Amino acid sequence: MNAFDLQLFAPGQPAAGVRARGRCVGGRLHLEAEGLSLEVPAQAIQARAAGFDGRQWLLEWDAVEGRCSAMLHGEAAIQALRESAPASLAGQLQVARRGERDLRRRFQLALAAAGLVLALPFLALLAFWLNAERIADWAADRVSLNQEQYLGDMAFAQMRPQLKLIEQGPALDMVSGIGRRLTAGSRYRYQWFVAQDKQVNAFAMPGGYVVVFSGLIEQAKTPEEIAGVLAHEVQHVELRHSLKNLLHGLGWRAVLALTLGDFAGAVWANLAEELGRLKFGRDLEREADLKGLAALQRAGIAPEGMAGFFEQMARQDGGRIALLSSHPASDERLAAIRAAIAAQGVYPSRPLNYDLAAIKARL
Repeated sequence: MNAFDLQLFAPGQPAAGVRARGRCVGGRLHLEAEGLSLEVPAQAIQARAAGFDGRQWLLEWDAVEGRCSAMLHGEAAIQALRESAPASLAGQLQVARRGERDLRRRFQLALAAAGLVLALPFLALLAFWLNAERIADWAADRVSLNQEQYLGDMAFAQMRPQLKLIEQGPALDMVSGIGRRLTAGSRYRYQWFVAQDKQVNAFAMPGGYVVVFSGLIEQAKTPEEIAGVLAHEVQHVELRHSLKNLLHGLGWRAVLALTLGDFAGAVWANLAEELGRLKFGRDLEREADLKGLAALQRAGIAPEGMAGFFEQMARQDGGRIALLSSHPASDERLAAIRAAIAAQGVYPSRPLNYDLAAIKARL
């Protein structure tokens, strides 16, 4: 029975995944890792090619614990899977093979473009300057979730020594609990943190890292206001705003590094610092606002907290919100949030039963 190596990503496992051994037996995929054994019905698995060159195949399925996936690297592992796959999975693997060929053609075009950049540096720099946003969007759309997670891991590792994190307690429990409601069913594996800092601040990083400063919790009047901020910040991850802005800010070297699969180069040395300088424009902020309101509705959380908190900050800080984006809480923006809330209409919501006063006292 052909066996193959893969990287397993599952709830409760490290964000970078765990090495596992897979084999197909009797219509099921058997996965073995250190201290872990899984069996997945073949008919529950979705297969597709991934990565810039299509040489990474992704198997995905839903488990009781949440969304799981396994990444196969290299032709040997892919061929071993194809030779032993049951009929219920073989059809998907044929489609994945066609997708691999398409991705490989795109990768070859990207390599050709990279060669042009190396051969014509001044022309390439001019082209990037004229089309920076579109190129960054193009590159971000081709970054796999695992690659994005790796970037987020690197950035957070660089940033963590600067943060005085609250490792446990009711504030972290509240943020994590609200966050899980807002991100149920997401393709990202979110990690929630509370930092001891008087700034009224919260930020999200590629791959699903979300940090809330204690100053924001102290400033909020209700848990729903905290939920409104989290809903907004989460959308910067879901919509890949942070990733796109990061590639835009780092420039062509980052795009080229991602194209070549280089995650060890000097371009990533100051990743956290670059993320700290990010500013989201008006359109991205509006999109995060509106998508955040939709997330609140899906989670059954009343939406007024988002508008209420932003209005409170605008009154106290001369029309600006001290969030990472630092975009003004203009009358136009607040009016758009209010209009979107009105357009949603009244929907069933459940109160967030957290004793905010007690939580603040513990901070």
